[in-house]
Amino acid sequence: MPDTLRGSARSHVLGIVLRLLPAVVLLVIWQWASGRVIRTIYVSKPTDIAYRLYQIFASGEIYPDLLTTAQELVLGYAIGAAVGVTTGYLLARSPRLASIFEPYLMAFYGIPKIALAPLFIIWFGIGLWSKVALAALMVFFLVFYNVYMGVRSVDRDVVNMTMILGASERQLTRHVYLPAAAPFVIMGMRMAIPYSVIGVIVGEFTSSTRGLGLFIVRHRRTTIRRVCLPALPSCWRS
Repeated sequence: MPDTLRGSARSHVLGIVLRLLPAVVLLVIWQWASGRVIRTIYVSKPTDIAYRLYQIFASGEIYPDLLTTAQELVLGYAIGAAVGVTTGYLLARSPRLASIFEPYLMAFYGIPKIALAPLFIIWFGIGLWSKVALAALMVFFLVFYNVYMGVRSVDRDVVNMTMILGASERQLTRHVYLPAAAPFVIMGMRMAIPYSVIGVIVGEFTSSTRGLGLFIVRHRRTTIRRVCLPALPSCWRS
């Protein structure tokens, strides 16, 4: 193997080790501290958590809830991203529309979206669509704002030069605006992924018939009854 390839492989392996090292150190400290520094009733050991996860997946009890959450997540993300890209592009290309709707969108952007979960449940029920609506709303604003700023940041000299050369609106969109705004679009869609998960899970926490949020709530109550309540007298004595 040439020295350059060998050095590149060595640096690649070293980079992976350095990225994994903090996680490994954290898990080792966590494993040691649970039961010694902190009661296991408050912080379980990583090995216990891993074994419980194995039991849940091996028994198959989590799969119906996991499938429901995945459906809500995919639908909410797709709807929110599609509407966010379209709205952001239209408002960025139309100064008149932007002057009308931008203040309302920015004002609504400041509202905590999680606080709207009970309202969506009243509107759409406790089934799938209330979680889809909440996830879509959280995704929409992140994608919209990034697309809006990305299209607005396109160099006007490039746009004017393209128009002088006879480009149509479709060609401007395809060859100027979309390539220039692509980094903003990708960044907004990447940022929206965890927020869509939060929207779905919080909606399921609030009220649902199935999903990971309900699964967590159900098993949390079981754990409290089985583990925490019997241990409370000893906790108070200590």
